[in-house]
Amino acid sequence: MSSSLDRARSFLEHLEERGGREGAVLAGEFSDIQARSAAWKAGGMCSTEAGSQPGNVRKNRYKDVLPYDQTRVILSLLQEEGQGDYINGNFIRGTDGSLAYIATQGPLPHTLLDFWRLVWEFGVKVILMACREMENGRKKCERYWAQEQEPLQIGLFCITLARETWLNEDIILRSLQVTFQKKYRSVYQLQYISWPDRGVPSNPDHVLAMVEEARHLQGSGSSPLCVHCSAGCGRTGVLCAVDYVRQLLLTQMLPPYFSLFDLVLEMRKQRPTAVQTEEQYRFLHHTVAQMFFSALQNANPQSQHLKENCAPLYDNAHSLRTSLALSAMPRPPGGVLRSISVPGPRALAMANTYAVVQKRGAPAGTGSGSGAQGTEGTPLYSQVMPRARRTQAPAEDARGVLPGRVPADPSPAAPGAYEDVADGSQTGGLGFNLRIGRPKGPRDPPAEWSRV
Repeated sequence: MSSSLDRARSFLEHLEERGGREGAVLAGEFSDIQARSAAWKAGGMCSTEAGSQPGNVRKNRYKDVLPYDQTRVILSLLQEEGQGDYINGNFIRGTDGSLAYIATQGPLPHTLLDFWRLVWEFGVKVILMACREMENGRKKCERYWAQEQEPLQIGLFCITLARETWLNEDIILRSLQVTFQKKYRSVYQLQYISWPDRGVPSNPDHVLAMVEEARHLQGSGSSPLCVHCSAGCGRTGVLCAVDYVRQLLLTQMLPPYFSLFDLVLEMRKQRPTAVQTEEQYRFLHHTVAQMFFSALQNANPQSQHLKENCAPLYDNAHSLRTSLALSAMPRPPGGVLRSISVPGPRALAMANTYAVVQKRGAPAGTGSGSGAQGTEGTPLYSQVMPRARRTQAPAEDARGVLPGRVPADPSPAAPGAYEDVADGSQTGGLGFNLRIGRPKGPRDPPAEWSRV
């Protein structure tokens, strides 16, 4: 086994050793990250003078999220036509020290041209988008891509949609053709449509699938990935961190005593409030743990000695477990690349299986002793296939939204749960991210069901 896999195993074992203290430990680490970030700003280590200049203030989506001068993206394309060099975006270095990521805010109506200047000047081939245009009734990002049969003209850039498909039920893949001064380029966009603002997805599978697909589309090119959400901080930081760790693992560069605490701190020196909330910090740990476990299983399927009963890293999502849930996953086909980011289907857990009553009369004379059988032996209650096990993603409706999907809506958070961002999202309401208690289950069906 390579040293990187040994270090991945050590990371998992370290998480297990914490046991029930995991939540408190991560909360303490994240508080430390926030305190250090605030100290950097107060001490002038991370200045934001460019974003504070009068001519640039209106180009910031949020007045308190300004790019650090030390790492900000400086535009030169089209400056001769009166365009300035400013955009609210920062470079984040990759595992080899190159400028691997551009973390930026979702474009505003008057910064669409700046966004495409950025994409063209730095040869961006893949854009990762972790938000919707509208969230909780507020505009979070201006649409910068073309729709079917509706080319988009932004300054000297002409954008057309070549193809739009669903990568899975959460992610849309768009293939765009961009024309600038009689030159053509293909640009791919991956949009995660159900990631709530300042929150986390329900499980890491599709996040891992997203970064793998991005790397597949990127190929061997050295251009940076453009990653954005609304502010370009929280969700953007999680995606950059997940891809960074994946690159460390695949290139066997995982350092001894690997620490996500150190990684997030380093990214925050390059982009403000990258990985913005404690919840996102917890989710990052679980996502990396799942990535590591899949890689270890692929390298050695017989290696199953990690503890099976660990406290969850994230209590509010049914699939966020440590190595218990991961150890139940069948080994996926293919090489290490695929196994890291796209785990095989999960084992069906009883806690995720519910009963449905078939409204059908039972044969005459059937009493409670007849069990769960109805007419012609059809069960009166049966398993419902969990969404994660369905083989086909639902079709998109006329509005471009998956049938039955509700827009993301964060639940009320405790004071200090996240760092404030101006014009923040609303809280409350029945939405994607509302915390609803899950049944303890499984339970035996009531006896009355057999007499329906």
